Amino acid sequence: MRPDIASLRQERAKAMEKFDGLAAEAGTRALTDDEQAQFDQLETDIKGFDGRIRAAERAQALRASTAIPAPAGNLPEPGTATMLATVAAQIRTQDSPGIDLARFTRAVMVSKGNLPAAKDWATAQFGEGHPVVADIGAAMQTNDMGAGGVFVPERLSGQLIELLYPRTVIRSISRVVPLVGGTDTVPTVESGVNAYYIGEGNDLATSEPRFGSLGFKEREIASLVPLSNKLIRLASVGIDTYVRDMMVQGFAQAEDAAFLRGTGVGAGPKGLRYLIPTANIIAASGGNAPTVAQIDSDARKVVLALSMAEIPMLAPYWLMHDRVFLFLQDLRDGNGNKVYPGLDAANPTWRSYPVKRFNRIPINLDAGGGNLDGTEIYFGDFSFSMVADSYSIRIDANEAASYKVGNEVVSAYSRNQTLIRGLAGHDYGVSRKAAFAMLNTCRWGA
Repeated sequence: MRPDIASLRQERAKAMEKFDGLAAEAGTRALTDDEQAQFDQLETDIKGFDGRIRAAERAQALRASTAIPAPAGNLPEPGTATMLATVAAQIRTQDSPGIDLARFTRAVMVSKGNLPAAKDWATAQFGEGHPVVADIGAAMQTNDMGAGGVFVPERLSGQLIELLYPRTVIRSISRVVPLVGGTDTVPTVESGVNAYYIGEGNDLATSEPRFGSLGFKEREIASLVPLSNKLIRLASVGIDTYVRDMMVQGFAQAEDAAFLRGTGVGAGPKGLRYLIPTANIIAASGGNAPTVAQIDSDARKVVLALSMAEIPMLAPYWLMHDRVFLFLQDLRDGNGNKVYPGLDAANPTWRSYPVKRFNRIPINLDAGGGNLDGTEIYFGDFSFSMVADSYSIRIDANEAASYKVGNEVVSAYSRNQTLIRGLAGHDYGVSRKAAFAMLNTCRWGA
């Protein structure tokens, strides 16, 4: 069986994470014999993974260079993929990240999933020396469109994952760990180990840390991008940029909404909102026109909840909707001075902690008293927030499918469109729930 490069990289990442943890421990104390043995073994394992990955990549490149197209009779639409003249290899300028992913996607769409035809089309459009042509050649060895979509080569899927970071909030401030084999369990520490001073001859008072576990299960997310059939066949960087941006934006919007307020019922993950302990959910005071004293009191309660749990504050952040952010930013004291000048900074802070403006937080929640203008303000140490990512992406295309625009169901066929569907897998969780708190029923700025 051919080695799976993505799985090898994920296994290496897990080994590297353990290796880094032991290396950090070695910087503060001497490792035990067992820890030293584990450290040495991990170093050997990582080097072994590196060798296997290099060998697999070389084999994949060789397979791509010798891939044989399917007979012309199996190719779609004569006059498009099969009849286009081959463009000679050219010196290639550096494209912006994700453009090659969009080109791979368009090739799959034009060929209706027939990868040999996709390779012909890409060769005609971009030149036979273009990396996308090699990517399609490699994909031909392992893919079957009829089996649920074309798996995107790791080089291209990695570009999409990297582009998600600046487009998302939760992912950008959380730890991202590999999800291998569809499921994984991460050990957690619910409380730390206490230390004691002892006198000579006295018994050592002992305490045990409380451990838990965080289970991850791969949950599939889909991004839908409708595109005109006429535009698909145009060789345009603008079209490639559009396809890339729409795919990234679709994934970003869906995962941010799920990682924040997903209920965990059905196919999606349980989001941060439903992982926060009840004791750390505090009702905001002051209605839609709170005083500065009320605001400070509420914020102090939220911060204190984490302080009392001895949260280390390695990556603390506030998350708030723009309605709340702009309301707090505009507050002034009796002398006309801004109450919270830190919110005017390029990297805003509130009460000395960084702020993320996050408009996936709803502003139409039930705030009581018949008011449907409530929102939420989150605070937490996001070093305990974890995204488990499979780093695996599949794409498929369909001209006969339908999609929704608002409440209207639209037929791609009737509009001469093809619907691109991108599929990825991930999950979300927090390794220490007490590291998060929130203000709810907040009407500030309404």
